[in-house]
Amino acid sequence: MEQKRCGAKTKSGEACKKAALKNGRCRLHGGKSTGPKDRAKHSESLKGNKNALKHGLYETIWLDTLTDEEQELYHQVSTDPNVQVDSEYRLSALRIRRMLQRIQQEEQKDKPDPTEIRAMEDAITKVQMNVAALIRENGKLRDMQKQKSDGSLDQLVEILAQARKDRLQR
Repeated sequence: MEQKRCGAKTKSGEACKKAALKNGRCRLHGGKSTGPKDRAKHSESLKGNKNALKHGLYETIWLDTLTDEEQELYHQVSTDPNVQVDSEYRLSALRIRRMLQRIQQEEQKDKPDPTEIRAMEDAITKVQMNVAALIRENGKLRDMQKQKSDGSLDQLVEILAQARKDRLQR
């Protein structure tokens, strides 16, 4: 079976010999869109391409692009590690619940899409892996807090303070 060739004129002047896509050209000679050429005319449509957003896992978020409500929420978020861990546990449980609901909705369709179901199951696995890592980190954090609270650090601070006093009195 012979494959259809692109045939576009290359820089050397010869016809391109790469395999053609559905539109008759290879990926280098028009097989895929590179977006609008008139950037001034289409600058709004290029700003933050949300058409490519499927789930938001890899979305880039910049502080200056947040809405007023999001900026308020941003400043309310605690930087205390214990609070952050607790929040992540809760959010992960909600995220998994929503994904399970989406799987259930997909399965109830006349023709469920197995690739969609598989993608959601893979996403659940990623969230569960993140939760497992969170549990490990939480254990380390608690161990560090126990070490801090045993008084040894306070004793060291007192010893250093006393040494400074002694040195100043000499």
